Amino acid sequence: MMILDRRSFGGILLSAATALAAAPAFSQPAGPDPRRWVEGRLGAVSRLLSQGRDGGVAAVEARDAQVARILNGMLDIEELGRRALDPYFAQQTPADQATFVSLLRQLIERNYRQNLESTLDWAVTYGPSTSAADGSAVVPTTARSRTNARAEPVTIDYHLRRRGNDWIVYDIVTNRSSLVQSYRDGYTRIVRDRGFAELLRRLRQRVAALGTGARVNP
Repeated sequence: MMILDRRSFGGILLSAATALAAAPAFSQPAGPDPRRWVEGRLGAVSRLLSQGRDGGVAAVEARDAQVARILNGMLDIEELGRRALDPYFAQQTPADQATFVSLLRQLIERNYRQNLESTLDWAVTYGPSTSAADGSAVVPTTARSRTNARAEPVTIDYHLRRRGNDWIVYDIVTNRSSLVQSYRDGYTRIVRDRGFAELLRRLRQRVAALGTGARVNP
């Protein structure tokens, strides 16, 4: 099992060049409480992962598919990618944008799943959510190891935006380190210095490495 530290916990996981226009918070449609929304989805994934790899190939594949569906509906990879590549994302063709999002999705979802599998023995507490005037919300959480009392707690804040009458996560801030910002620091440098095609090439290499079972950072 991977030994989790503060950096590796935040290393997993996943704005458009222009800000999303939104009505004032009081005019937003009624929807689920953001804290309950995050807690429910993370809880569902943890329960599935805690079943392990037993039950035969068909059962494992079915559980994997369920986990993928939950993560796909929870993480707004396209929005995360837009924010991480601002302003370069808008300069690409729709086909290249779609390719980038697809590759990023595979990397983030696989790494996020692996991280959750390795942290099943961590206790997560949820703080009260906060809302902004644009309708977005933040759900703060704190993770503490159940097996290592000396391990420092890790703070993980989920940043959500409205998606219809529901929520979706567009950034995760771990110990004050933004996932979007960390990707932006690396990806925009590659695009600026080597071009967008080079970024896609490197992402394809990392996706290919997933088949070896190696842990690959997005």
